[in-house]
Amino acid sequence: MKNIIPLVVAVILGLAAVFAVSRTVSKDSDSLERKVDVVAAARILEKNETVAESYLYAKHVSASSLPKEHILWKNRNTIVGQKVLKTVTKDDYVLLSDVGMTTSMGNLIGDGEWGVPVSFADASLVRHLQAGDEIAIVASYTVLVEEKRGMDVDAKTEKIQKSVTAVLFPRVQVLNIINSGTIILSLPPRQAMSLIAIQRKAELYPVLRKANDSTSLSRQDAGLFDDAMALRKMLDGLQPITIPNVPSSEK
Repeated sequence: MKNIIPLVVAVILGLAAVFAVSRTVSKDSDSLERKVDVVAAARILEKNETVAESYLYAKHVSASSLPKEHILWKNRNTIVGQKVLKTVTKDDYVLLSDVGMTTSMGNLIGDGEWGVPVSFADASLVRHLQAGDEIAIVASYTVLVEEKRGMDVDAKTEKIQKSVTAVLFPRVQVLNIINSGTIILSLPPRQAMSLIAIQRKAELYPVLRKANDSTSLSRQDAGLFDDAMALRKMLDGLQPITIPNVPSSEK
């Protein structure tokens, strides 16, 4: 009996230690998880009520636990002035599906900016975008360049067409979705005019960005992809492959 008591005490102490360690690990994991501020209801929002900014507050939550149609706090102006389609309980997330876009889109455009439509060569990603998402826009187009036709100093130059791909805008915010291939962006006038002109000459592609990501905000970060040069350099150092007469054999 005397030997059992120390054994029981040891087991209890061991379980307590395991519990303490698990709590510590859990807290460490929570501290490392990315947090974001999203829109939540500061009070009950009744059906058909018009949303005012004072009815909302920023809820600090883990990014991994967010519903698909959440609204980032910085994008709250997207729903201010909209009518609530169904009652939203206090402290609940306010989702895009909770409001109807009844306000003129002009009220959503940033101060000093213009709303401009942009169509993409590939609409696959556009179908999954929603208002408030952040994207980069990549342009693929041809340019005329002069290249020497020989190694001599006096060699003549010749104008040739080259296909290139580069970042047009590293980060822009989606204002609204028109259809599966076209979206509306809010841009400063000069950028809006550039976009209108460039999309007549280039194929544009959207690239989805992580929300609130502050990296790669310069057009220079992604560099320039020269089709002919880059694809040729991909072959450097590769050994040629000979296809055997018998598919399953390998030399």
